[in-house]
Amino acid sequence: MEKRYRDIGGHDGLGDRRYARYCGAFDWVMHCVEAGYFLEAIAVLDSIIWDRLSSRLGYLSGGRVDDRATLGTICTQLVGTSEKSGSERDTSFRDVELQIKKWVIKRNQAVHATAKVFRDETSEKGFRSILRSHKKTAEEGIRYLQAFDLLDTESRQKAGKIPGSYPNAFFPELRVGESFIANWRREGLSP
Repeated sequence: MEKRYRDIGGHDGLGDRRYARYCGAFDWVMHCVEAGYFLEAIAVLDSIIWDRLSSRLGYLSGGRVDDRATLGTICTQLVGTSEKSGSERDTSFRDVELQIKKWVIKRNQAVHATAKVFRDETSEKGFRSILRSHKKTAEEGIRYLQAFDLLDTESRQKAGKIPGSYPNAFFPELRVGESFIANWRREGLSP
C-alpha cells in the first residue's frame, strides 16, 4: 500500500499532479534565479503565489476564487484596503499577505516596465543591468512564498488537513526522493 499525502483535492490523482507541478515550478524558479533569468522566475512565482493565496481566500470566503482575478486583487480581498478590511483575520497570515501585496507592486514594475524609458527618467542603465536589478524581487518572492507556505501547512495540520504543497514543495533541500532534474528529464525537459 502506497503512502498518501493528498487531501480532498487529491481525488483522481489531482493532488499528486498538483504537488509535482508545484515542485517542478519552484525548482524552475530556483534554476532561473541561479541562471540570471529573474523575470521568468518572477512570472512563475506570481503563478505559484496566486494559486496558494487563492486557495486561502477560497477557504476564508467559503467559495471559489475567480480564475481571472489577479494576484493584486486576491491580496486586496485577503488584507483589504485602508478603507475596507479583507477576509483575513489571522495576524500571522495578514503580515505575510501584506508583504506579498507590496511585492506585487515590485513584480509589476519588473514585468511591465523593464524595457520602458520614461520621460522623467534620468538613468542611463542598460537593459541587462535593469534585468539584473530584478534579482532581489525574485528572491523576495521566494521568501514570501515560503513564509506563507509554512503558515499554511501549520494551519492546515491543526485542522487535520494537508496543503497541496506538502511535503516541502517550496523547500527542495528538505524533499526526499528524486531530484528535480530527474523529474524534468522524465517530462522530456532539460534544465
